[in-house]
Amino acid sequence: MNEDLRDQAYAIVRLVPPGRVVSYGDIADMLQLNPRSVGRFMSISQPEHELPWWRVTNSYGDPPAHLRDAVFARWADEGISLKTNGIGCRIKHYRVDLAQLADEAEALLGPLPGVSA
Repeated sequence: MNEDLRDQAYAIVRLVPPGRVVSYGDIADMLQLNPRSVGRFMSISQPEHELPWWRVTNSYGDPPAHLRDAVFARWADEGISLKTNGIGCRIKHYRVDLAQLADEAEALLGPLPGVSA
C-alpha cells in the first residue's frame, strides 16, 4: 500500500463539509486511483485518523451495508435525507462541490495528478 496516497485520500475526506458526501470514485479521480483503492483505504482507517467516514459513499450515494445504521444516524444529524429505497442518499443532491473540493485539496496537498490546471 502506498501510504502517501492513503494519507492524501484521508486529507480529501477531511475536507468534505457536514451535510455533503463524496464518492470513492470522486476521490479516486483526483488521485488517479481505482475507486476500490479508496474503498480499501477507508476500510483500514483507524479512529486516530479522525475521518468523517460517513461522508464517503459509492457512486449511487449508498454507504456499505454493514455501516448503514451508523451512517444514517450521522446523516440525520447533518441534514442528509435518505432515498426512497432507504439504502443511501441522492448523491446528485448531496455531493460536495467537486471543483471546490479539488481546489481545497490542492491548496493543502499540492498539485493532484487527476486534477487539471
